[in-house]
Amino acid sequence: MDFSEDILPIFISLFQILQSVICWPFPKAKKDLNGEVVVITGAGSGIGALLAAKLAKMGCVVVAWDINEEVLQSVIQQIKNAGGKAFGFKCDVSDREQVYFTAKESAKVAGDVTMLINNAGIVGGKNLLETDDEMVKKTFEVNAISHFWTTKAFLPKMMEKNHGHIVSIASSLGYFAAPKLTDYCSSKAAAAHFADALSVELYKAKSSVNVTWVCPYTISTGMFKGVFAGRPWMCNVFKPEFVADQIIQAIQENRNKVFLPKLLDILSLLKEVLPREAMMTFLSWFGVLDAMNDFIGRKKQA
Repeated sequence: MDFSEDILPIFISLFQILQSVICWPFPKAKKDLNGEVVVITGAGSGIGALLAAKLAKMGCVVVAWDINEEVLQSVIQQIKNAGGKAFGFKCDVSDREQVYFTAKESAKVAGDVTMLINNAGIVGGKNLLETDDEMVKKTFEVNAISHFWTTKAFLPKMMEKNHGHIVSIASSLGYFAAPKLTDYCSSKAAAAHFADALSVELYKAKSSVNVTWVCPYTISTGMFKGVFAGRPWMCNVFKPEFVADQIIQAIQENRNKVFLPKLLDILSLLKEVLPREAMMTFLSWFGVLDAMNDFIGRKKQA
């Protein structure tokens, strides 16, 4: 048995655990985001638009992507009116070639991208047997598969400079499933575990490029209009401002997996140890099984 290969890593791991426990109560150092060039997908509304505005105020050069050009230009104009620097590109992130083309055009006008926030998402809100096949496919293409195309477009330059940050806006529903969301839950699980796997690849490569995946509970952006919290005193529907601030804080602190609220960290552990029947009873009591009963969602504009 070789000490350096078989024993030392165990002591290092124990030290890292102890260090994490000791440092947990104290505020973490936050990196300065001024001057970062950030691409945000789905930036025309909701969390994407808020992130664009907030990051621009922090000195980031914002490159906003959205499939809806009209709302996108409104976001860009608001940033410019506030003194920020921003560019907008219409892009369907489910179209691989369009992503690669838009990535090149973005770098031409804004410079090398140092931060990518994969935020674009869609939801159908129907039981599996009621969901159209094309909707299943589109949900995965937008919510998960697009992360492959955007990351492959920008990661090489980040690795070359040994500087950058990839962010996946996933969902707590990627870990805690709910009725009427089979396609959505599956796609968000894929988004979260894509980021997880990517972080392992970068760790092995000894790269300084960071990866963060954020898994929030339902947010009141309109995307999940009609959804209610069964036990709001434990976990309520989030205000978009709060979630946007938490995402930025996670980026500044180079955090990896982020559950919102933190209660979900505990519930994720319980999920692994509780019997399946007990977990179903708990989820029913928590309100998860009925949360989508009155789902309306964001209606498409005519």
